[in-house]
Amino acid sequence: MDIYSSLKDEVLHINRDVTMLFSAAKSIPGMADYSFGEWETACDQLPRQLAEDIIRVAIVGPIKSGKSTFLNSIFKGEFVKRGAGVITSIVTRVRNGEHLRAKLFFKSWDEINAEMEQALVLFPSENWRSENSRFDIRQSKDRHDLKRALGELSADQLITRSTRNINNVLLTSYLRGYEAVTPLLSAENAIQLYEDDRFADHKAFVGNETLAVYLKDVLLEINSSGVQSNIEIADCQGSDSSNPLHLAMIQDYLRVTHLMVYVISSRTGLRQADIRFLSMIKKMGILENIVFVINCDFSEHESIDDLNDLVGRVREELSMLKPNPEVYTFSALYNLFRANNNSLSDKDRLRLEQWQGDEAFTDQSNREIGRFESVFYDKLARKRFALSLQNHIERLSVIVAGYGDWIGLNRDVLAKDTDSVAGILIKIKKHQKRLNKIKSSIKKTLSGAIPEIKNILQQEVHRFFDTHSGSVNKNIVNFINGYALESNKYQHNLADTDFSQILYLLFQDFKQSIDAHITEAINPELIRFVQLNEKRIKEYFESLILPFDSMLEEAYEEFNGLSDRSESVAVGSDPSRIRPPEMEAVIKTSGLRPPALVTATHYSARIKAEAIMRLGYYKAMRKSKTIFKKSTGDQGQVKIRAMEDTLRRMKRETARSVVFHLKDYRENLKFRYFFKLVEAASESFCQTVLERFQAYFSDLSATIERIGTSQNDKEKARQIFDDMERTSRELSDKINRIRREIVEAS
Repeated sequence: MDIYSSLKDEVLHINRDVTMLFSAAKSIPGMADYSFGEWETACDQLPRQLAEDIIRVAIVGPIKSGKSTFLNSIFKGEFVKRGAGVITSIVTRVRNGEHLRAKLFFKSWDEINAEMEQALVLFPSENWRSENSRFDIRQSKDRHDLKRALGELSADQLITRSTRNINNVLLTSYLRGYEAVTPLLSAENAIQLYEDDRFADHKAFVGNETLAVYLKDVLLEINSSGVQSNIEIADCQGSDSSNPLHLAMIQDYLRVTHLMVYVISSRTGLRQADIRFLSMIKKMGILENIVFVINCDFSEHESIDDLNDLVGRVREELSMLKPNPEVYTFSALYNLFRANNNSLSDKDRLRLEQWQGDEAFTDQSNREIGRFESVFYDKLARKRFALSLQNHIERLSVIVAGYGDWIGLNRDVLAKDTDSVAGILIKIKKHQKRLNKIKSSIKKTLSGAIPEIKNILQQEVHRFFDTHSGSVNKNIVNFINGYALESNKYQHNLADTDFSQILYLLFQDFKQSIDAHITEAINPELIRFVQLNEKRIKEYFESLILPFDSMLEEAYEEFNGLSDRSESVAVGSDPSRIRPPEMEAVIKTSGLRPPALVTATHYSARIKAEAIMRLGYYKAMRKSKTIFKKSTGDQGQVKIRAMEDTLRRMKRETARSVVFHLKDYRENLKFRYFFKLVEAASESFCQTVLERFQAYFSDLSATIERIGTSQNDKEKARQIFDDMERTSRELSDKINRIRREIVEAS
């Protein structure tokens, strides 16, 4: 068992022991109905929260760089489908589990239809639908009409920029996969499980674009010794995917990622697409959490010197983006074959034997994978300790310290004679009034400050999205206004292609360019803005609770002095010290996520109709000029003029639509994320402060009333309190030891 798992088990054991202390207290005569409030709630929630403390690792890089092979090599088996289709927009998440299980999350019918309707905007085929209602793939008539219309498209509509047109591939994939997935889908999001012997069946969905198009998330659980518990490693879509929305999904995952591994193929080295993607990551402010792997193809290099020359060039190019980049060079496929030597096919075994014969490559690869794994798992261990165990052990420390004080206070009351108890209780009640005033003041301060921080955030959000001065609106609108018609791209289609088909190509190029610009230029800026304001919320509430530090410390010391107690029962703790919660924990507990900036630009059929009318007008003008011999004109130029007019109309409508969309997004970000996060943070900070002093808010006179005046009851209560004190001290010692081990390990 690794040190993290060992310490995690100890933390869970301490949590169980603390829970047993609550039960022991309730066994005291007359105290069966006593409640420890937030302490009991915190202990009840800890096991679930600890299980949910996932450290996320993203495997990113261009298509065909070997990301899936690399992930398989980490888990030491063929678990992830290698070479999944380019159309696939999912992020495959992989965790360690008790047994093999694949969990496939499907899109809903509403999501599917909405995606298809966007792909059908300005569809070129004339009157391809027999009805004017909204498209619904579940209707056989709609499927039949679309299939027929797709079949009528020319090669020019099926190929865009030397690749298959994204929208046509999407529509075709949905139609071809419909019959296979229909039994699995529902109106709401459907989930399909493939466990144990059926685990491999999930690859049929992930590796087939006609089925993968229906997926939006995949989670694999693998019982592998290669990866430790609470670590999630995600195989992301290629960073050079032709679909900008795929890149947006990667960005969404990178936002919650603690470490990135960027895979570069030694066949290609670092390309322009890599530089663009890494520049985007740098703009997001997360480039520090990245390591680079050059996935070596042994057969691609004449010698080890040739490979090392490439590694040197890549390292030099990476240094322009990230000084002193961590670069490791090895063959992921070689490592995978070596880990599964007994189950290889004859062909793969021959490849492995051939590679093993070239010791120069394999020796260097072995050294590099050893170096990588050492650093990789060390980084993960540090993050696991810092993010997970440290937070929970500190909270248990607070509870044990406060519980120890509760024991001491109640036991001191029982130890006094009647007159002394009466005097102490009078002083304690008086002091409790002061503590309650502090408690009330804390609550009022934090809740009363909510409007102020909301107002600050509102100003920041409105400034960021301001139509005139805000960088986001101005950036997008300037991009739209500056978009120019590349007439040479359509020149060879003008003579023989129907004008409506040319309009479809024009629109798809325009729409894809906007999506790419938003994803590459706007989203990173937006992510940084969100992170900046999350930090602002944390610092704001920290500044509010800071003045209460000395006030609570003074009250704590005075309270102990009432019964001549000089220290907390839980030795080594400092319950008066306020440790504010981490913002990441607040966000995770609240379940909040910022909305996605997805452009949903809708175009009316009028654009197409007006474009056709404009074309007819130019044709008529051309004939008129020909009659009067003023100009012979050119058929292609007529269509180009009509396209230019159409593009101007598209740009006007798009600019208006984007401005409206950004206003709507601004309000969603403000009200549904930032304002809700403020409320969650206020509650969390308040709970953190008050949790430390729960022992002093209890009514100690109730101890006498509950236990009664019977000497036997008092004696039994004293014995239980003595046992609980010993246990509390032992738990405090364990907590301090684990705290030291966590510090040493991290």
